[in-house]
Amino acid sequence: MGGQIKSFLSSIRREPTRAADGRPPTDEVVKSSLVGDLLQLGPKNAGTMAQALTTLASGEPLDDKDLLLENGVTMLQGLPLNSGLSEKISDGFISMLWHDLPHPPPAMAGPAARYRRHDGGNNNPWVPEMGKAGSPYSRSVPPMKPKGPGLPDPNDVFEALLKRDGPFREHPSGLNRLFFSFATVVIHECFQTSRENPWINETSSYVDLSTLYGNTDKEQHHVRTYENGTIFPDSIASGRIMMMPPGVVAVLVLFSRNHNYIAEGLFSVNEDGKYKPWDTLNDDEKKWQDEDIFQITRNINVGFFATVVLKDYVAAILNTPRANSEWSLNLGKEIKQSGKRVERGCGNVVSVEFAVLYHWHAALSAADDKWMEYVLRDVFPDLGHIDDVTHEMFLKAMMVHGHKLKNTPAKQWTFGGLKREADGKFRDEDLAEIIKSCVEEPAHAFGAHGTPASLKVVDIMGQLQARDLFNVCTLNEFRRYLNLKPYDSFESWNPDKQISRNAELLYGHIENLELYPGLMAECTKPAIPGSGVCPGQTTGRGILDDAVALVRGDRFLSYDFNSSTLTHWGAAKLQDTPPGSYGGMLPKLLFTGLPGSFTGTSPYALLPFYTPEAAKGILKGNKVLDKYDLVRPPNDRSIISIQTSEGCRKVFEDRANFRVMYQAAIRNCTDGHDFMIGWDDAKKHDERSSILHKVFFEEGFEKNCATFFSTHVKQLIEKNSLCFSKGRRCIDIVRDVTNITPILWLADRFALPLKTQEQPRGLLTIYEAFTAYLVLFMYQSFNIIPGNEWKLREGAMKAAAPLRSIFEAHLKTQQGLQETAVDWLAKGSAFEVGPNADRIYHALTDAKLPIGDAVGDCIGMGAPVAGNITQQASLLIDLYLSPGYEQYKERIIELAHMDDEASERELQGFVYEGMRHAGVVPGLPRVATQDVTVMDGLRGPIHIKAGHTILVATSKAAMDPLAYPEPEKLNPHRPFKDYMLLGHGLHFCFGTRLVGCSLSATLREVFKLKNLRRAPGKQGKFSIVEHHLAGIRMRQYLDASSRESPIPTSLTLEYDV
Repeated sequence: MGGQIKSFLSSIRREPTRAADGRPPTDEVVKSSLVGDLLQLGPKNAGTMAQALTTLASGEPLDDKDLLLENGVTMLQGLPLNSGLSEKISDGFISMLWHDLPHPPPAMAGPAARYRRHDGGNNNPWVPEMGKAGSPYSRSVPPMKPKGPGLPDPNDVFEALLKRDGPFREHPSGLNRLFFSFATVVIHECFQTSRENPWINETSSYVDLSTLYGNTDKEQHHVRTYENGTIFPDSIASGRIMMMPPGVVAVLVLFSRNHNYIAEGLFSVNEDGKYKPWDTLNDDEKKWQDEDIFQITRNINVGFFATVVLKDYVAAILNTPRANSEWSLNLGKEIKQSGKRVERGCGNVVSVEFAVLYHWHAALSAADDKWMEYVLRDVFPDLGHIDDVTHEMFLKAMMVHGHKLKNTPAKQWTFGGLKREADGKFRDEDLAEIIKSCVEEPAHAFGAHGTPASLKVVDIMGQLQARDLFNVCTLNEFRRYLNLKPYDSFESWNPDKQISRNAELLYGHIENLELYPGLMAECTKPAIPGSGVCPGQTTGRGILDDAVALVRGDRFLSYDFNSSTLTHWGAAKLQDTPPGSYGGMLPKLLFTGLPGSFTGTSPYALLPFYTPEAAKGILKGNKVLDKYDLVRPPNDRSIISIQTSEGCRKVFEDRANFRVMYQAAIRNCTDGHDFMIGWDDAKKHDERSSILHKVFFEEGFEKNCATFFSTHVKQLIEKNSLCFSKGRRCIDIVRDVTNITPILWLADRFALPLKTQEQPRGLLTIYEAFTAYLVLFMYQSFNIIPGNEWKLREGAMKAAAPLRSIFEAHLKTQQGLQETAVDWLAKGSAFEVGPNADRIYHALTDAKLPIGDAVGDCIGMGAPVAGNITQQASLLIDLYLSPGYEQYKERIIELAHMDDEASERELQGFVYEGMRHAGVVPGLPRVATQDVTVMDGLRGPIHIKAGHTILVATSKAAMDPLAYPEPEKLNPHRPFKDYMLLGHGLHFCFGTRLVGCSLSATLREVFKLKNLRRAPGKQGKFSIVEHHLAGIRMRQYLDASSRESPIPTSLTLEYDV
């Protein structure tokens, strides 16, 4: 009734129409009032609308389980069709759904969109020509202010404002020659003005490593081998870069080496199983495989380059390490503001203004200034003063050096006096020396009177290009465009009275000041956290604006910076930055490209853009100086391997010339205490070894261990198997069995309070205990790869602390009257000390060792178990399920079903033979105490210098036919004494008695499973990547996130019941 009255009153109020018969307009729709709509909503729908408004305004993701969208639709369905509120909310609903997806989509599917074009084109698929090489520069700022005819002579501008004079002014933040060498590469990535048509930029407008790969198909052809995606060793495509100072070329060579490192890794990982051995392919297949590996490798390598730009280069620009921070700008990420995406991946075209801005001649180091002068005098030996170089002379000098390059294949180009070796590479030592010299050489400060005379001609050409060709805006016009306050006087531009007065006499009014000299002679930013490069004020803002445009505008570094263009392995590689580097990525390239030239804790590698003095100041200010090795690392400390059985035995036995290197790492983990494997003194070693053998190995040790491993492997298989129809079951044998059982054994032996479902009050989960022991093992036993050193040291020291507390508590409480009370309180809990642990702690107490030594011995005895037994069990199972090992698998199955006593010797034989084919580590390290020569069997003499790390390659020696006749065949009846897999001589593995019995028990239970087989697909195989260390193959295993792990983490098997 109320509705009828309301409609009646509304009809009375309506004005009559102009139509003769009073007919209302047919399209007139009377909207309901907001108040009326709100009243009609009711409390529930009003609450829904309030919740929606709050959620949408916050910009946070919607929790669709709250059914907010569905309740909103229900609310709209309840409003009348003429509801004004309904229309507004519906419009917002449509807008939200529209903004859920980008329009147009920024990328296309398929290989064509996955690859970078050689000229940078097709970055934006809808505007494919945007930013490609060979295109004109863009213009950002229109030059609105008319320029008068009386602009000052560029020579006078140079003399009055730019020419370097007085003593060398070191960079205030301590940035070095290497920083500006890298900056030179970045600048030439995006700015290469054509010599024939100066409007044209010959490179792309993206940081796509075109300096390495070339801007044209012809340039790219000069560096590619066209075999499995690789490029010629230490080759680069850019002739312009080859005409730069040596540090610039050396930096780019690092990325050249990184390309082949990545290509080899991609082929090794073979993520989609699409790559085949090269010799098995026909011509078309070779062409496809080479192109695919090359293009994806390039994507990953460009990802490394862009990461160095953001996390090393921009971090130094902003002085992030001095702020004791790893913060960085993630320029390519998806950003939503009020539910709308901020543009990314839309393309980029560099502008004439930034072509002017990046003339960073003032920062040229004294060494590079001297190099530039040498280049000019090499062509003009009779040149008097460097100021006398003319434009024509400079061009001739460049032409002479350019012609030398044109007449030489790119793969043979050299620089800085370096020579290529037979394999086409430069010597690591020579490259390392150039880079370290660049690290040590300070850059010059930015600002007025900074450009050296050797670059006078370049500066003058830059002024004329900006003025007469590009006709760029004035300095103040550029500042206004960047939303910076314009200068109102020359004094506000540069408070130095002489500089500002000179500029005023040249230009008359601040609004007339040209962009080129205005940027170069402007007052500079202070050296503080947030400001590291300390350029002119305007340049500082422009650098960041350009960095965002270059990275965020690049589809491959924003929207498509993911596993679709990088592979999962490649994407994972780009997520890990070396610890100790304040988030930097360049150290990783130094460690992989020059593995024998840097130590893992050296600021030369970890803070390479700062001089050693500046780095020391930063580290001291951050109170971490003691974590770094400040000594300049030697250039020639590559690891040397000994590979034959004869040679390995000699090194193991010669303790005078080859020392173990474990003790320093052990002391870091044991609060300064030693463990016997770090002693080369036989008397000292043997005394402690005798004590610990009595502590650790009880009567019947092997039988007890075999029983423990058999019982727990069987239980874990039953507990963690997934059941399917028809009796089929599957188990992740690594994750859920072999990586767990040894940790349970250690927990039993040392009373580790594990946190499990049965004991939720424990201290350590099984995974935490496993990773703690693993990192301890890796740090103490195999800390020879510089790139791993910091991570292992920090991880091991962190892992050791809770273990030391546990061991110390047990040692203190498992004696005297307090033992009874503690045992009563701990009964039935995770802290209960079982009989095996009770015996060990009592034996250690009876040995009268200092408690710190006893704690260190507990760590030393336990760590190898997690590192060796876990991994070796996984490798053996994988080996005996591999093609070519079927006959051995069948025999192991027979042995597994036989009586233990009858089968144990042969089964342990298969353990040792399997270890010979698939061992845990490539070898054991030693350090040469003096220059020495080792006869390495058939390999002949190996000359070793004092201080070099030696890899006693037991994995290689295990296949030596002189020691193991027919090494490719497994013979489980070989004498155990013939094996060197667990060391030899004084440092023969302490836990050898555990190896055979525990692993044979594991194999017995696994191969008892009926119809044991690999699960189909990738889950039934290890995903591996192979690297090489001193000529020895090393495997890394990809984990669930495709990160490289030193041990296997997953292998799914199937069996029947």
